[in-house]
Amino acid sequence: MSIGYALNLRLLAAFRFLLVPLVRILVRNGITFNEAYEVLKATYARVAATDLAVPGQPMSHSRISITTGLPRKEVLRALKNEERLRRALQSHAGQVVNVLQGWHNDPEFLGPYGVPRDLAFGGEGASALSFADLVARFASDMDPELVLSELIRVEAAKVAEDSGMIRVLKRTYIPEQMAPELVEIFSRGVRRYVETIDHNLAERDPDRRRFERWVFPDYGIREEDWIQFSDLVRNRLQDVIEDLETKFALFPRPQVGDRILSVGVGLYVYKDDLADDRKFQEIVESLLKGDPEGDSGTPN
Repeated sequence: MSIGYALNLRLLAAFRFLLVPLVRILVRNGITFNEAYEVLKATYARVAATDLAVPGQPMSHSRISITTGLPRKEVLRALKNEERLRRALQSHAGQVVNVLQGWHNDPEFLGPYGVPRDLAFGGEGASALSFADLVARFASDMDPELVLSELIRVEAAKVAEDSGMIRVLKRTYIPEQMAPELVEIFSRGVRRYVETIDHNLAERDPDRRRFERWVFPDYGIREEDWIQFSDLVRNRLQDVIEDLETKFALFPRPQVGDRILSVGVGLYVYKDDLADDRKFQEIVESLLKGDPEGDSGTPN
């Protein structure tokens, strides 16, 4: 076995390992293999067109076809679908997050001791900065009424009964299960982590690699200790997030003409399913032996 073949096999095995939770989400939501296959082809075409372009030479359908192994007609169809897929991912999640962050970090919207102020909805004639001003500053192309409705829906804000002022309740925005906003947050979170891994694998200079650390109990934990472990991590990392969020607000806000970088820090806790591979191997052995009705696994 050549070194190149062994490396490719290892990469494919790692890719399959990475795909397991992603495919699980697709299957759970009724996405078939053929639908996912079309997206994979489009992704191959996009990566070849952007990341593998040769400086000074125009990219062509033929070059993308040679690089990816896709027929030219498939490349053309994939590129035509790119805009449709890009629009399908868009939601207002990022802008709602910006509103919450601004409310907690912008000094003009904070009261004594750095506590976010209750805000009037605003409009013409308002003397103090209002909720409408907050939205205009941090999500300028969104309707303040829609933002308020969404924050109230996810219980991140409420309208005080006694004063009618809008009060923020949470720093974080967590949409309902499988809402478009949650799909966008999930996809961007996974991609950002994998992009970090890709950068660190390709970067030879250790000082230029992005921060990436792991910490875990050496011997694992008992199953009955999982909730205690999860609560410990959640509480400690929430403090870290809030501290970083406050310090991030000290960076000057980019102005028109500045080259803007989208940056941040992602934190999460993991829990490996050690029984998953064992269960899969048992299923494979059972299928290869034939099902209880006598199917030998040989196609008709």
